[in-house]
Amino acid sequence: MRRLVLLAILLTVIVGGCLGQAENGKPSPTSSSSTFTPPGTKYDVLKEGQEAPIVRGINAFAVDLYRELAGGEDNLFFSPYSVETALAMAYDGASGATREEMGKVLHLPSENDTRWVGFRYLLLSLKTSNGSPYVLRSANALWIQRDYPIDEKYLWVIRTFYLGRVDKVDFVNDPEGSAREINDWVEEQTNGRIKDILSKLSPDTRLIITNAIYFKGNWSSRFEASETRNGTFHSPSGPVTVPMMHQRGKFPYFENNELQALELPYEGGRLSMLIILPREGKFEKVENELSTEFIEDIMNGTTEESVKVTLPKFRVAQEYHLRDILADMGMGSAFKVPGFSGISPGGNLVISDVLHKTLISVAENGTEAAAVTAVTMTLAAVPGQENFKVFNADRPFIFLIYDRETGAILFMGRLVNPKE
Repeated sequence: MRRLVLLAILLTVIVGGCLGQAENGKPSPTSSSSTFTPPGTKYDVLKEGQEAPIVRGINAFAVDLYRELAGGEDNLFFSPYSVETALAMAYDGASGATREEMGKVLHLPSENDTRWVGFRYLLLSLKTSNGSPYVLRSANALWIQRDYPIDEKYLWVIRTFYLGRVDKVDFVNDPEGSAREINDWVEEQTNGRIKDILSKLSPDTRLIITNAIYFKGNWSSRFEASETRNGTFHSPSGPVTVPMMHQRGKFPYFENNELQALELPYEGGRLSMLIILPREGKFEKVENELSTEFIEDIMNGTTEESVKVTLPKFRVAQEYHLRDILADMGMGSAFKVPGFSGISPGGNLVISDVLHKTLISVAENGTEAAAVTAVTMTLAAVPGQENFKVFNADRPFIFLIYDRETGAILFMGRLVNPKE
């Protein structure tokens, strides 16, 4: 049995300041480093394993950001992959204390070649070919204020290693038209799942960096709609009645005294959802123990078991302003001190805010999800006789969707109340 999954994510980075222009991958006539010459074929050969330092960084950032967002008793859903990728593109133009702090928070390799080939390998690896049983793609783009200088080496890095396109727009004289053009790109990249992410742009805007990730696929074993019936989910605020999906089958499964964990693979075997279900009264303890090692131990400890699965249908929509959170995590200089001279020499740029919007909907035939992040930068100023394990997700749980080939966590969240 198979289950349809549709995951769409968009990351938008809005930069204000002195930046230049380029269009559709062509050098900008107003680039500030017109004499820059790319280093030939040095980076043409990619090797398996080059992505490992980037994946470690994404996963570590995923856990760090989850901890910062986990205060209170709300549902969570975000994409560490998308946030990391877009901020990494900003990091590649950062300098001084801003660069140092961002590198630590994002767990990025400081050595350029390691970081660059790692992202290039990962982005290419995540692309699916024709005939694949699922669709997974990621896209990056720069939208640059017309007639502002931008460092040509920075453009080369974005095009070569982040596979980003570069377009010129006019934030100064036509902010509404610029927003429409970016919104059209967003809608196209996310198959219409995210629309109108930008409504009002400041004429001080000088650059918008966008990242989109989109996933569509089926579960290897789909839930039958005829097996869905109302059941009780035990949220912290009290029991709620929600539709609960049911199936039996063989799945990677893990358990100990504190939790159960279940892996639900998607068709093709490369991507999976991992659900971590703390035992009754253990949610806070398990959540406090979350780390990359903790998650890896669960993944490596699963064994194929016959499992009777109960999972709620749910929909979670969230909006996060990440400026204060990221500053508390250690990258405060990015919001206070101009430090992006690698994007535009002499540019007086700071990040003014980081907005992250997300949506995920899970039902019998699949999952649909979308996320939008805007980082604004401005000028400073089957049943048998077997013994089935019972996996009854009728209480809060943590979930993540990850790439089994590279180990990268693409999406992460927790469900506390399916009715919220």
